[in-house]
Amino acid sequence: MQYGYRQVHIEGHELTRYAISIFLPDSLEMLVRPIRERFDPDYSLVSGSLILVAPFDTDRPLDELSGIIRRETSAITAPEIQFDRLGDAYPEAPLIYWQIKPNDTIDRLYKNLYARLDLALPYRGFSPHVTVAREISEHRVMLVKEKIYPYLPEESFVPRAVDLIAPVAGETWVSVRTFPLRTDE
Repeated sequence: MQYGYRQVHIEGHELTRYAISIFLPDSLEMLVRPIRERFDPDYSLVSGSLILVAPFDTDRPLDELSGIIRRETSAITAPEIQFDRLGDAYPEAPLIYWQIKPNDTIDRLYKNLYARLDLALPYRGFSPHVTVAREISEHRVMLVKEKIYPYLPEESFVPRAVDLIAPVAGETWVSVRTFPLRTDE
């Protein structure tokens, strides 16, 4: 899951890179930022966020993508997202992440977005998560997880929105569209 900027031209089509995420509230961002600064070389490219759709390339116009995402996000009420433990994607991918507890709403949104965008689901076992460490060698995974674990207690929040993000100059990822979620309030 690389966050680098990429624009590709294929047979007259310009592919643009996007991802779909839920940004962490400031209180949780403050918990993960020092960990990401130490263990994630991409920490300065994207704020702490729950990744729903990993970076993908598309030639679809922004308005078309926005329509797809809007239809999916408007069909749900914002769920409470609970973080509970660390997971890792080794050996498929060199990353450690803060895992969310099973959440039917987030799982359905994640799968529906991949289906509606005609994207293949990532490797088996993938679930939405917050990346906290990346590019850690396989033999150091447990050591790094042991160092990180005490700093990430069980936490929860109710997201206000889902964001379509894209890289801008300098490869920093920013929101290009925000899709508010309904709340019961």
